[in-house]
Amino acid sequence: MKKLLRILVLIMLIITLFQIASMYALYKEQLEGEYTSLLGVWSIKVNESDLSSGGENLTFNMTEDNLTYIDSEHVKSQKLAPGTQAYFEIVIDPTNTDVSVLYTLNMKLEDVTTAKLKLVNVENYFQKPGETEQFTNDNVYTNNEISQHEAVIPLTRINDKYLNHIRLYFEWENVEDNNASDSELGQTENAKINIPLEINLKQYTGEVIGNENG
Repeated sequence: MKKLLRILVLIMLIITLFQIASMYALYKEQLEGEYTSLLGVWSIKVNESDLSSGGENLTFNMTEDNLTYIDSEHVKSQKLAPGTQAYFEIVIDPTNTDVSVLYTLNMKLEDVTTAKLKLVNVENYFQKPGETEQFTNDNVYTNNEISQHEAVIPLTRINDKYLNHIRLYFEWENVEDNNASDSELGQTENAKINIPLEINLKQYTGEVIGNENG
């Protein structure tokens, strides 16, 4: 009798474990299905370059053709020389994206061997196409020493169809140790400055920006 009871208990235990495993598999399948349905659309353009394919990194080259020079009384208009500044503008279009965006810009100034350049200022604001009203992006972090800028595009701005404008200002530093190369560049006809700029974008999940970059 005891032997039969043990067998019955064992059979019931096996059936119970099988039912639990089946219920867990069903729950997992439903959970994964719900999670997949909640994933947001990732469709972003940066200066008209489409990142919809899922890529997170993009590299631009800032050259004479896409720089805007800040005029100085000591330098010919739309020319860059030691002591003067210029800026490069980036426009991020996240309007078809369903999640907040975190991006990091790295200006590779150390790769520029023809001039001593320094990141001196970053303007970051939201603006709708065809409108003049601008809203400053307050959720930003800039490290001028390593020429890095990080910012968040919140979902509220994305839902309201705003574009994110970033202007990176840099200065050609007038450094005495660099006088020889500065003079050589200034005497070279049609000399070009080429500055690599790397952009990394990902979904923003609420982390504090800037903590890992300093």
